[in-house]
Amino acid sequence: MAAVIGIALAIGAVCLQTFVMTADEKAAPLTVSGGKGEILASDHFSARLEQIEFARSVRVKRTYTTDEVATDQIFLVVKVGATTPRRPIKLVPYLVTADGLRFNATDKINETATLTDKWIQTGWWRSGLCFFEIPPGKVAGARVVVTEQQVNSLYDDQYLPEVSLDLGLDQARAREAMNAAKDVYEASGR
Repeated sequence: MAAVIGIALAIGAVCLQTFVMTADEKAAPLTVSGGKGEILASDHFSARLEQIEFARSVRVKRTYTTDEVATDQIFLVVKVGATTPRRPIKLVPYLVTADGLRFNATDKINETATLTDKWIQTGWWRSGLCFFEIPPGKVAGARVVVTEQQVNSLYDDQYLPEVSLDLGLDQARAREAMNAAKDVYEASGR
């Protein structure tokens, strides 16, 4: 009987080892994934991909000035809507290509025209734009990831959830969308 219990315990220990996370898995954020129009709910916020456009330049109209920025690549303009269940937060987007390259939102566009500048409030959906400069060859298979902006990395949550929004662009759709890119995309800031 003792031998049977010993074997059962050994089998149980081996089975439990398959549930042990690696160091990379323990440090990775909690990610919710989905596509256009889906509401993706994490513990801290919910987000949805509302619109995707491409442009060769971006014009931001502000109260007293207008800035226009061009690129030698292409601007990917993504409109994201978000809400939060508990407290006001700010969000930060980045883009991940099919081959794993990471692009932060461009710093050429005045931040007041972007999602990063907007406070996401409890119970209200708020939309904002994300601007990425990306080589045309990296668009297919890309996705936008949105996470909560950390104010203080010492005291803030170390395991912030993120939402991964699949742009739904395969090679053919990406090429078609880039061919229809606007010469100038107009946005407003403050």
